[in-house]
Amino acid sequence: MGVLLELAFFALPFLAYTAWWRLSGRKPGHEPSRRLVTLAAIGVVCAVAGAIYFGLSRSLQGDAYVPARIESGRIVR
Repeated sequence: MGVLLELAFFALPFLAYTAWWRLSGRKPGHEPSRRLVTLAAIGVVCAVAGAIYFGLSRSLQGDAYVPARIESGRIVR
């Protein structure tokens, strides 16, 4: 599953460029519509805002992570 996710993240910019190229009509000098550019900008802003929110909502303070350990043949939290 992890490998597929990494491949998807790798392929995403290429797929986005291909979609942009196809939607622009493949004509030299022809640009995509204003609506498409606006929607792309909104998507980028939402992605960046979500990443910032996720990063700031995680606390680095508090309880430290203690991994499980094995004692007398049993797993202890």
